[in-house]
Amino acid sequence: APQKDTNRRLHANVPRNLIRMSSFTVSTGFATYTGFRAAPQKAVAKAAAVPRVGGRASLVVQANKRVAKKASVVLTQADPNLGAAGDLVEVSLGFFRNHLEPMGKAKKATAEILAEVEAQAASEVAAKAAESAGAKAIATALKTIGKFVVKKTVGEDGKIFGSVTAAEVADAVEQQTGKALDKKAIDVPEISEVGVYDVTVKLHPEVVGEFKVDVQKA
Repeated sequence: APQKDTNRRLHANVPRNLIRMSSFTVSTGFATYTGFRAAPQKAVAKAAAVPRVGGRASLVVQANKRVAKKASVVLTQADPNLGAAGDLVEVSLGFFRNHLEPMGKAKKATAEILAEVEAQAASEVAAKAAESAGAKAIATALKTIGKFVVKKTVGEDGKIFGSVTAAEVADAVEQQTGKALDKKAIDVPEISEVGVYDVTVKLHPEVVGEFKVDVQKA
C-alpha cells in the first residue's frame, strides 16, 4: 500500500505535456519504489500554414516585380507613336538611353530644356497670330477695293478669246495694290465673255478673301 501511494504521488508530479515516459526503480533499506522518468523531447518544427488547393497544400511563392524606371523627355522630332516635336512625353529610361537620345529624337526634360520649349512654343503662337492678322488685313483690303479689271480680246460674237486665268487675276491685283497673291490659291470661275465675276482667294487656313473681277474688252 505505501508503494502504490508513492507511485500516485510521482505520477501526479509528472507534467501532462510529456509525450514519453521511461520506468525506473529506487531501492532503499525499507522498500522498493517504481516510477516513470520523462524521456527527452525532440524539437518538432511547425509547418507554416499554407492555402490548400483541391484538398492538397500548395506552396505560394511571391516575387517582387521590378518596376521599369521612367524618364520625362521632350521630343525634338515627330514620332508617330509618341507625338509631335516639342511634346513632353514619358518613356522608359532604357528606351530613351538606347534609342531616342542616340538618334537625336528627344532630350531629357531638364528645367533649361522645358524653358526653351516654352519659349519656342510662345514664338510659334505669336508667328501664327501675326500670319492670321496679316491675312485678315489683306482680305479687308481686297473687299474694300472691291473690283479689279482684267482686259481680254473679244470676238465679234462678244466672246473672249481664251479664258481668264488665276495668273491674270493675280497680276491685276498686284498692279492695283502692290500685293502679290498666290495664283494657286485663287479660285476663278469659268469666264467666257465680258462682265463682272466673283473671285475668292485663300489667304490663310482660316481666312478667305473675296473680291470681283471686271472683265473688259481690251
